[in-house]
Amino acid sequence: MSARHNVSAVNLPSTRAVTIAVIAGLANVAVVVGLYARDGYPVLESASATAVLVVTAFLVGFVPAVLSIHTRLIAPIVGFFALLVGVGFLEATTPSPEWGELGGSVVVDGPTHVGSYANTWSLWVALLCYAGALEFGLRRGYGLADGRLRNLPSLPLDRRSVTGASLGVAGLVGLATALLVLRAGIRPPAAAGVVFVFATAVAAVPLAGLLARRLLAPAVLFAIPVPYLLVFEAFVTTDSPVHILLFGPYAVVLALVGALEAVVRARRADEAGGRFTRNRS
Repeated sequence: MSARHNVSAVNLPSTRAVTIAVIAGLANVAVVVGLYARDGYPVLESASATAVLVVTAFLVGFVPAVLSIHTRLIAPIVGFFALLVGVGFLEATTPSPEWGELGGSVVVDGPTHVGSYANTWSLWVALLCYAGALEFGLRRGYGLADGRLRNLPSLPLDRRSVTGASLGVAGLVGLATALLVLRAGIRPPAAAGVVFVFATAVAAVPLAGLLARRLLAPAVLFAIPVPYLLVFEAFVTTDSPVHILLFGPYAVVLALVGALEAVVRARRADEAGGRFTRNRS
């Protein structure tokens, strides 16, 4: 095992990393609050609601930025800027919403893309952290410029570490997805607990396979439909988000695909390509 990959202690982010991350967080706050003000969002009339908006918008920029700068993973910060640009593009190419009241309730006519982006902040934080975890497994496992990574452990990890890392990161996706369907009005609300389990499972399976055995197929099959469905739900907010429950069966499919890939690798190379080796430099 190469000594350069050892992480003997938890290293806190440097002052430089925190400073840049703060700038990224404030930039996101400026964009979100600026678009809210331009479109006259009633949220800004409440000091407490505005404070919550500022804090959550800050986290969406701060977390991926500090993660990328501290570890030199690319996916979190690139994903954040791509998301921010995408929201800006939607806002620039669609008409501003018009606000009114009906029966004492606020009603809106028109798209509220920036509102959807801000209200689902936990989803973006979770997905960007998950993207970073996949990048870590891919770069460490296959030696893709992994010498540039910092403050990250070597692979292979022991079984307990793989389980903890996979469930921890996937749990963020599961929690964010549960909050998403609650916001969308899933009925009964208790079904959000099932969504949490299913979303955690569908995210944990490919990450565990990548970290433990360098399995690529489950990660690829996750990356195509799952983030798309979550982003679609965040911005469109369908009348019934029960389709998210399909994540449960899909997790089983990913596990079967992973098992098949492991078998194929074992037969082709006597498991040399299907497992990490401890003498890997």
